Amino acid sequence: MELELKQETVQCWETACRTTIEQEETAEMIVPDARPDIFQVVDGETRLLLQRKEPQEGKAEFSGLLKTTILYRPEGEGGLQTMEVTLPFSASPELSCITRRSVLRVTPRVLSTDVHLLNPRKVLVRVGCCLELEVFSPQVLSPASFVEDAEGYGVRQRPGTLQSLVTVCAQEKDFTYSDVLTLPAGRPDAVELLRTRTECGCSEAKVIGSKLVFKGEAVLKLLCKDQEGGVFTADFHLPYSQIMEVGECSEDSLCALELFFSDVKCALVEGEQRSFQVDLALQAQAVLREQVEVPVLTDLYSTGYALEAERSVLPTLRLVQQDQAQETLREVLPLQEEATGILDVQVRLGRLDQSQEGKDLALKQQAELMVLYETGEGPAGVKKTITVAHRIPEGGAMHCHYRSELLREPTAVLTEEGVEVSFPLAFYWMLLEKGSTEAISHVTLGEPWEEAADQPSVVLRAVRNGESLWDVAKAYRSSDGAIMEATGLTSGELYPGQMLLIPRKSS
Repeated sequence: MELELKQETVQCWETACRTTIEQEETAEMIVPDARPDIFQVVDGETRLLLQRKEPQEGKAEFSGLLKTTILYRPEGEGGLQTMEVTLPFSASPELSCITRRSVLRVTPRVLSTDVHLLNPRKVLVRVGCCLELEVFSPQVLSPASFVEDAEGYGVRQRPGTLQSLVTVCAQEKDFTYSDVLTLPAGRPDAVELLRTRTECGCSEAKVIGSKLVFKGEAVLKLLCKDQEGGVFTADFHLPYSQIMEVGECSEDSLCALELFFSDVKCALVEGEQRSFQVDLALQAQAVLREQVEVPVLTDLYSTGYALEAERSVLPTLRLVQQDQAQETLREVLPLQEEATGILDVQVRLGRLDQSQEGKDLALKQQAELMVLYETGEGPAGVKKTITVAHRIPEGGAMHCHYRSELLREPTAVLTEEGVEVSFPLAFYWMLLEKGSTEAISHVTLGEPWEEAADQPSVVLRAVRNGESLWDVAKAYRSSDGAIMEATGLTSGELYPGQMLLIPRKSS
């Protein structure tokens, strides 16, 4: 007969897999008729706008747009020119761990943008991009905590506790931002918008009741042309505040929130030279983790019946470290032409990887530095790709969640060697140690014990090394209470060699 076990249930999510999907897209682009011929390509910059992500059985489907803005110097006069290339993006990675109930947490990244001039009216654009994907699958933890009718069968139970850091919520929310922005005083009128750049960060996220309140700002960086053909920049900081439903989560939950843009539209208001209509679409992805303690049944025996118990091993995660560190970078980019001034500087974060180096864990962030500068012949650009690394001591054997973030805008200074770009980069990480807890999962009740006629009712025995009171009581089908009473113990702590009186039938 199978004994009924009381089960505790915890609804949560497990990380089914983490992977990176890389792709390269290539296209040729003809210069629009209204644009002059290209003399020299100055820069190419791409945005990956992820507009759809959907889990299917055994695969995921992603789609969106790759929008590349090309800045170039034309033949003759006219100042810096711009053109945009839009490429469709799609990916359908096959992963057996994905089901329709999975939640896909994705970080889209542009790894490289190469623009090659084929002739004055045609360019070849090659864009490398990736999706850093984490798949969450619903999970139910339901360990047995005790036998329902224990006393009726003389069952003695040893309770324990499963302690683990679990993902209690994997949720997302789409939201938009629309406004008309005006150039600040001191900036000239804009006759053309050459390029739009966007960033978004979260400064605060807190669980209140069943809601996650998060706030931060989107940063809009515009590169414009004035009436004299010169180039200037204008930055706008757009604050946001949003609420996301997350269900029953503790206010002490550890929150990891990431955002990406699904659409960016910015244009001069018709008939205006100082106002821009801005429409942004974003998605926020939240993962909430909590430390849970669940009662489990770790061992049992019966003083009256033979028992057959099945055990299961429950995986656990222990939070070892949650920390951050800052790396300040200074890099010199050699210039091909003599620069008379800096027009724009940017650091584009690409692939973020981890690797084990001995006992340590190394986080490595790829970063592309780009500087737009003025020369006697007109605007020119230079770029360089570097890797920023941070080492986490003793983290090599741990499971790690990590991310990076630019702490402030990069700066650029002209030097004798070229242009020096400096910026602070922050690494954030959470180290988790994998473990396990063994628990009883099924119990079958057997035949009653048959006691020998000549069996003594009390046994005198010395405690062996490493034995606990539970071990002794189980070995003789007694109980810890009966042994303590017979021996006159006031505490359940034992020491090797200690003499115990063990009643063979529990009192």
